[in-house]
Amino acid sequence: MTAPTQTLQETRNNLAFLPRDIFWMILGYLAPRDLVRCRRVSRCWNEAFGNPVILLPLVKKLFPWTKEVRDLQNGRSGVEDTRHGRRVFDQVASRYDHLERGKPRSIQKYRLCDDFGTSGDREWFQVQPWESHASHLRQIVDRQFSEALWSVEDGLLVYPSADDQCLVLMDLENDRRFMVPFTIRGKVVRRVRLQDRLLVVEWAEPKAFHWLNDSDGVHRHFASSFEVTRNANHGWSIIPRNEWKIMFLGHPLSERDRFFSAHSNTHYVIYIWQPNRSLYTADEDAPIESLFVWDISMPSSYRPSLDPTGRLREEESDQRPSIVSRFGFRDLEFFSVRQRGCPSIQRLEVTKDGQAVEITENICNWLTDEPPEPFGLPQTITTSIPLTGHGPHWRRHSEFILPPYRGNCSLQAMPLSFFAFLVESWFGVIAQVTDQEACLSFCLHFDPINWAQDPTIYLSIQNPGSQATAENLDFTGRGKICGCERYLLGENCNRELVIYRFDR
Repeated sequence: MTAPTQTLQETRNNLAFLPRDIFWMILGYLAPRDLVRCRRVSRCWNEAFGNPVILLPLVKKLFPWTKEVRDLQNGRSGVEDTRHGRRVFDQVASRYDHLERGKPRSIQKYRLCDDFGTSGDREWFQVQPWESHASHLRQIVDRQFSEALWSVEDGLLVYPSADDQCLVLMDLENDRRFMVPFTIRGKVVRRVRLQDRLLVVEWAEPKAFHWLNDSDGVHRHFASSFEVTRNANHGWSIIPRNEWKIMFLGHPLSERDRFFSAHSNTHYVIYIWQPNRSLYTADEDAPIESLFVWDISMPSSYRPSLDPTGRLREEESDQRPSIVSRFGFRDLEFFSVRQRGCPSIQRLEVTKDGQAVEITENICNWLTDEPPEPFGLPQTITTSIPLTGHGPHWRRHSEFILPPYRGNCSLQAMPLSFFAFLVESWFGVIAQVTDQEACLSFCLHFDPINWAQDPTIYLSIQNPGSQATAENLDFTGRGKICGCERYLLGENCNRELVIYRFDR
């Protein structure tokens, strides 16, 4: 009779058999990782701390912003399955445990194509960054990053795969890969951008058709677009939409001639900036500038790259892309957005409705020029230019802050999040990604105190409850990061695409 009495006494003192209200009070003092560790104590504890009746309300309370919780609330998950409820809690708790410690659960690496292909011809040559910019104190960019030739949008990644020697679309949720129907051989790719489910590849012919001088030749430049849509097999279909010649007179493949672009699902805008090569002017601060807007909404089978003379164009029936607005340097001067020799433009976009182009300039406005601590905030000005009609343009001071230009944003810089990084340390920010729903931010930056002397790059992961900062070498190749609470990706200095996975 002694043994059963002792077992009953142990059962009464067991945490797992406490009344529900008291047990819930104890749970409030335990971190999610501790709840998982408690399952190792005994079989009773394993059942108590793994009970979905306990875990599902707890995960909704602790992590209401996650995709898993939203699926539970919308009835898209089988909450009656004990294993499923336990798996949801463990997955979310593990993810945020790694985020708080700044350590990914796993790291994936993919080799990117070299600048020169197997035949020895150049196949990849991104547009080079400016050496000077008004967002810097002395107008000299302190550190330049070359533009990345990969793009991410809503969990879809497009990158030049060295293993496949082509552009590949990857679904980051399940790692499924799909080949982009774009032939690289015989082309020089300048830029790749996925936006509004439309992939635009800007490229040039490898051979010049006209020479400006002994060193600079003019190459014809084109843009090819592809619609990215879901298919019946829960995969992705990449369907060619159209192609257009983005510059009438072509563009040199040089480090001094630059063009920047943006697009929506229906329009494409390009800003061209070229040094003045005229022998009859001494105005070195007057580069050639222009802005063009195209309507690319309609599918077209016409390929101008295959028709240099333009004889195959069907003027009446073809719905090929067409220019809807063009602005020369005098027009840009009128709108107060002419950049001249020291550019300040850092963001270029066309509105969703296709009615205006928005140009955002970032101008350094420090109160002192003594490093290393900047005291003033930058002056950010946005100008909206209408595409049709003769309406007035809208020029206003923006409320957000942009990081300084370093070439890594390709005029697609995102505003800094105030909760994610100290406002007074804005100048040290290289790139930032914010997951608004998760209140989570990834920031690639220099040392906020010794940024002028210390070239070391750090990665900070911050949410409302914690912040983890550590030196980082995986994302220093292009100074560009993209991601969300489940993953973070960038490029290292070895031409590898690096993906930090926090979900698996």
